[in-house]
Amino acid sequence: MPTYIQSRLHDAITVFGRFLRQAGCQIGTGEIMSAIEASSKINLSNREDFRHALKTCFITNHKMIPLFDQLFNLYWRNPDKIERVSDILRKLNESRLSKAELSSMKDQVKELYNKQLENFNEKEGDEDGEEKQFDVFLYSPQEILREKRFDAYTNEEYDEAKEFISRWMWKFGERKLRRLQKGRKPYRLDIRNTIRNNIFPAQDFIALDWKDRKTKQRPLVVLTDISGSMDHYTRILLHFIFTVHSINKYLEAFTFGTRLTRITHYLRKKDANDALEFVNESVQDWSGGTKIGETLETFNRMWARRVLNGGAVVLIISDGWDTGNIDLLSKEADRLHRSCHRLIWLNPNLGYEDFQPLSQGLLAIQPHVDEFLPIHNLNSLTDLLNHLSNLGKRNTFKALA
Repeated sequence: MPTYIQSRLHDAITVFGRFLRQAGCQIGTGEIMSAIEASSKINLSNREDFRHALKTCFITNHKMIPLFDQLFNLYWRNPDKIERVSDILRKLNESRLSKAELSSMKDQVKELYNKQLENFNEKEGDEDGEEKQFDVFLYSPQEILREKRFDAYTNEEYDEAKEFISRWMWKFGERKLRRLQKGRKPYRLDIRNTIRNNIFPAQDFIALDWKDRKTKQRPLVVLTDISGSMDHYTRILLHFIFTVHSINKYLEAFTFGTRLTRITHYLRKKDANDALEFVNESVQDWSGGTKIGETLETFNRMWARRVLNGGAVVLIISDGWDTGNIDLLSKEADRLHRSCHRLIWLNPNLGYEDFQPLSQGLLAIQPHVDEFLPIHNLNSLTDLLNHLSNLGKRNTFKALA
C-alpha cells in the first residue's frame, strides 16, 4: 500500500477511535495503536475482516457491539450512501439492550450524527448554495477503486485496476461430454473394472466401480464495442479480456464498430501492453460509429460455425447506441441467440440507477438476449466472472424488462 494511503488510513482509524470514545466506549491510546497494527495484518479489501479487527481492538463490553456496528457504518461509508438517523435508531431498537441503554445510545447517535454533518458537510460558496458532501475516510482504498466507474478513472487508478485484474484466477463453467471416465459418483456402473477387482475379493461385499461423464470448459466468445461512445471503457475492458484469455484458452475475442475484427491471436502475447499495442495497430475503426446489426451478420456468416461449437457463451459488450439497420440487428441477434448456449449483453450504462433502455438498438436486441448485466466497474467484472463460473441450464432473464 502506498505510504500516503497508509498514513491516511491510520489517521482515519485514530479519528474513528475518538468517535467511539465520544459515544461512551472505553478507548485509549493503546487500543488505537492496536487497531492500527491490526489493520496492517489483514486483507483490507475485505470489509468484514476490517470490521471485526476494529471491533476486537475497540470493544470490551458486549453491550456496546450494536452501537459499534451502527457507528462503523456511519463513519466508514461513501458520501452518496449516508444512512439516516431513523435507520440507525431502527436497528438499535432491534438489539437486546435495556430501555435506559437504548435511550442513552439514541441520544448519543443523534448528537454524533449532527456533529459529523456540521464538521464534514460544508456548504459550497456557489450561487446555488448546494451542500458539499464531505469526504469521509473510507475503510479501504481498494474498495474505492472497485466501486468507481471506469469512465471516472485517472491514469494512476487505471494502472492500479490493471494490476488488480491481472491477479485474478477463476474457473469458468464446464459442460458435460458424452465420453466417460472413472468417477466416484454412481452415474454408470463400470462393469469391467467391477468384475476385475472382485475376482478375489478381500471383503464379504462387492465393491462397485463407477463411470462419470467427462467435463470440458465452455468456450467463451467476446464481442467488444470500440465506438466513440465506449472510449472510456475500451482500454480497461480489453485488458480484462486479455486476462480472461490467459485463464480460458477457449476464448475468442472480436472488436467491432463499423466492421468486425478478430483479435484472438494478439491476445496470445505474454505481455498485456504488447498485446494491446498490436490490437491498437490492427483495428481500423476505433472511436467511430456503431453498426451492430451488420457486425452480427458478418459474425454469423463467417465465424459462428468456427467458434460456437461446444456450447459456447457469447458476451456482447456495448452501450447499445446503434447507427445501422435495426431490423437487421433484430434478425441477426435472434440467429446468434439460437446458435450459442447463452447470449449475455454487458452494458456499462446499467451501472446508473436511473438508466432506461430507450435506444433502438437495445429495444431491438432485448427479446433475443438471455441476460443483461452491468460492466461499469471492477465489482461488476467480479460479479460477471462469478456468474460465468456458475453457468447452468439456459434460463432467460431480462433485467431491463
